[in-house]
Amino acid sequence: MPTSSLHVVILIYFYEPDLKTPGALLDRYSTIRPFAESLHKEGAEVTVLQRFHKPDRFSDKGVCYEFHADECEPNLPKWQIPRSFHLAVRNACARDPLMQTAVHVQGLLYPLQTRFLRRVLPHGCTVVAQHHAEKPWRSVRRPLQQWGLRRVDGFFFAARNLADSWIDEGLISQKQQIFEVMEGSTDFRWQERPLATSRTGFMGSPTILWVGNLTPNKDPLTVLAGFEQILEQVQDARLYMVFRGTDLLAAVSDRIRSSSSLSRKVTLLGSVDHQKLEDIYNSSDYFVLGSHYEGSGFALAEATACGVVPVVTAIPSFIKMTDNGRIGACWAPGDADAFRAAFLQVLRQPVQDVSNRARRFFDEQLSYPAIARASVRAYKEVIAKRAGPEK
Repeated sequence: MPTSSLHVVILIYFYEPDLKTPGALLDRYSTIRPFAESLHKEGAEVTVLQRFHKPDRFSDKGVCYEFHADECEPNLPKWQIPRSFHLAVRNACARDPLMQTAVHVQGLLYPLQTRFLRRVLPHGCTVVAQHHAEKPWRSVRRPLQQWGLRRVDGFFFAARNLADSWIDEGLISQKQQIFEVMEGSTDFRWQERPLATSRTGFMGSPTILWVGNLTPNKDPLTVLAGFEQILEQVQDARLYMVFRGTDLLAAVSDRIRSSSSLSRKVTLLGSVDHQKLEDIYNSSDYFVLGSHYEGSGFALAEATACGVVPVVTAIPSFIKMTDNGRIGACWAPGDADAFRAAFLQVLRQPVQDVSNRARRFFDEQLSYPAIARASVRAYKEVIAKRAGPEK
């Protein structure tokens, strides 16, 4: 099938009620536009269908955006079926019967809606669902989730192993296809370090960066414990921490104050405007996180785009995003000694060589063009499998 015969309908059920205009929504949900535009550059016709409190329709850079108002709540309840929105999706899919269409549902939290959506779509239209860090529902609701997701043709996970729990719980069957496709990327790019540090004032040899909420899942206390050990051998290192979520801020602050070395070498930057982060990444040598679970890793993608060498936990998405640890290193979550050992091992490698590998891997695997290419390949495969007699 030539790519030009492919129509991708990106479907989004959720929106936050404080968003007043389509532009504000697209700015906040910043992955929608660049992903859709990259699909269009791959030759696909692209329609973004978004539930919203007022209707609108416009085209931009080859992508059609449709905002559909319905009677349902912004944060769509699990039981509520947006029938008029589904009819709008069906109409979008039926515009050109000669085109092969893939409906790309964002999220696995709408199984009932997805089941009812499938009923109104033409048989030949495929449905894929994108994982966004969701976990299977509790057992009492699981049969409903299983029933709804059975009508999905394919699933996109950032890493194949993230699908294991969904398969083990019977929510995804062996007949349904699973693809490794990232949920989003970044437009950040590498800059010369001296130029960036002239704006941030970062110091350190090396300079280490944390970008992540101070929460138990991100595990900043383990990173601080490991960094304290690293300072015993690398006394000029500095750690800068950017964060919004502050669940563990008191514990982190106490831990830093309790250590003379951490007090001198750790800087808590707090919340930073997102656009200023590009300079912060480009002022850093190494990127660290202690996450126990992630759906992908947007901060890690931003770091690798800027050539910051990752030393992150060995969880499925991070393993995938570091080329199985070949760019930087991965270490066991919750293990400060493992973090120290991994960091010191990476430190023995020429940082510029690893930085260059990180940037190349980002361009080839994690950038929006790379995600679009992987998505188009997956759409074609799902469409080919679905083609055939009526089920």
